[in-house]
Amino acid sequence: MATTAGRGMMALTYAGVLLLLGVILAAIVDPFARQPAEVDSTTEWLARFLFALGAAWLVIGMVAARTRLVRRPGAAAARASWIASTRPWRARESSLGVLPLDRWLMIIVPGGLLVATRVVQAPRDGLWSVLVAIGGWLLFAAVVRLLLGRRSPWPIIAAVGGAIVLRCVFALIAIALSGPEGIWPALWSSPVVRIAYLAIAFALVAWVFVAAGWSLSAQLGRRRAAGVALAGVGVGYALPATTIALLGVGDALRSWNEQIGVLPWDLARMTAVREGALPVEVVTVTAVIGAVITVVGVVLALPQRVYDRSRRG
Repeated sequence: MATTAGRGMMALTYAGVLLLLGVILAAIVDPFARQPAEVDSTTEWLARFLFALGAAWLVIGMVAARTRLVRRPGAAAARASWIASTRPWRARESSLGVLPLDRWLMIIVPGGLLVATRVVQAPRDGLWSVLVAIGGWLLFAAVVRLLLGRRSPWPIIAAVGGAIVLRCVFALIAIALSGPEGIWPALWSSPVVRIAYLAIAFALVAWVFVAAGWSLSAQLGRRRAAGVALAGVGVGYALPATTIALLGVGDALRSWNEQIGVLPWDLARMTAVREGALPVEVVTVTAVIGAVITVVGVVLALPQRVYDRSRRG
């Protein structure tokens, strides 16, 4: 019980740190996101439908363990994803005994929701932006697969899949409420609501990597699992900041939004009005910090035999 409570407090601490980083990044990009984009009714209703599907998946995962619902097809997958994403230290336990159908659903549901959310976020970007976003996640999955070797990938699949669903459900809120008759334009005019939304969006993206690393601790050990998480978070913050520093504010933020869709979509139109308002120095420091975190993570994620070889050499 004490260990469980301690891990819970650690998870809350991590979440608090990620939120703090999210607030800093939200304050940086806030000048470029002070006007909500209008959404056509078709997109809005599609976002509402996807939001309902994602929320239903989360709710099933929450209640499946306490009810007979866990016996239904798919309920075990939702339960494993929910537990692994919110309590990643239980990822290995939650994925034990999961049937083949549920294992496929642990991949298909988060992956399908991610692709559909990306299409809804930027319907005018076309298929290329979707492929770029998917390619980034596949690259991360390939690296983790190599690190795992012969070990089971299902704990991290459950953790990352559940975290992706959380992130998509939150992202869909803005689109589902952005229509001409929606309430989001009124809320978006409030600086507190605007920065809070962006901060949580950033934090949820980073939490995907934290949950991934934590879920690997039972298989790779704490050092290597922490390295995977740090490398993922570092890349997640370093790449966008480096892009902004090198390419300039307007073009970089447009590219950033097209690739990962973290910020409110249609950001290209918003940023064009305030070209160059973001201090490049601040972005450069953010990029350097993210790069350092990435390097530290990669070093920690290396197998012990690499360190042994370097010592012999």
